[in-house]
Amino acid sequence: MAIKRTEAYFASNDTLNRVRVLIWQDTDQPVRGVVQIAHGVAEHIGRYDGFARFLAKAGFIVCGNDHLGHGKTAPTVSELGFVEPGADVFMAQDMHTLSGIMRRRFPGAPYYLFGHSMGSLLARVYMAQCASELSGAILCGTLQLPDPVLLLGDPVGALMDRLPEQFTMGDLANAAFGRVTARILKDDDPLAWISKNKENLVRWREDPLCGFSIGNDLARALVSLAVKAGMPGAFRRLPAGFPVMLISGGRDPVGFFGRGVIAVADRLMGADIVPEVILYPGDRHEILNEEDCEKVYADVLRFLNAANAGGIC
Repeated sequence: MAIKRTEAYFASNDTLNRVRVLIWQDTDQPVRGVVQIAHGVAEHIGRYDGFARFLAKAGFIVCGNDHLGHGKTAPTVSELGFVEPGADVFMAQDMHTLSGIMRRRFPGAPYYLFGHSMGSLLARVYMAQCASELSGAILCGTLQLPDPVLLLGDPVGALMDRLPEQFTMGDLANAAFGRVTARILKDDDPLAWISKNKENLVRWREDPLCGFSIGNDLARALVSLAVKAGMPGAFRRLPAGFPVMLISGGRDPVGFFGRGVIAVADRLMGADIVPEVILYPGDRHEILNEEDCEKVYADVLRFLNAANAGGIC
């Protein structure tokens, strides 16, 4: 088997940046479908190499881009975490640009979205707008804001607009989140919420493209995505029976220890969609990088195989 990993770039919809793309393909396998990955905040698409190679061996073309302010889409390392206003819209548009490129390259192939964390919010926004272009979606480490909090979306954004440039709301929230979740998880590491796999946390800390400061415009984009993705009726454009898989760590504080994931499932069922939901006991936010990730990989492949066959088992 010869898995080929290709790097490419296209012009971002913000008209300012070049978006970096990675594509994985096992050239010895017939094409069974395309899986587009949307990564999380403060990381990059290169971290999905092992997962992408696993899916490529099964005949799926895998692609994904570094979002604005992330990875090699950021012009320089010093600009990681900084985006222009409206980045939430441009990031979703960039994902659509990539899907258009891939669907032209592989016409007729089933097309799936895989979104992790922030990427799951982007995937939910994308699904709401372009469901007809997709064959299914996998939402990993997703979240659902409580309905009363959703109403605070605009006031929170307005507050960020009034903050001095040197004050980073994202860093403050991240630090507070790390301290609180470390106590809940009974772990001294402020990054404990990411993973119980200590080797994964070492790789995160040593990666110069991970864990950077989150500027106010990126923080506001995150809030905007969480609000848009979480609003009642966000899934109303999805066709009944649309294949959706929800996967998360049972000890993932981002998904409120499973409660937020179940809330997303409830939203989907209100739109006549019955998602497959798996919570992995003991795992935290990055289930693709936990020690039992082989189980997650296998479950995702089973879902894709079933969706390709026309039904979810």
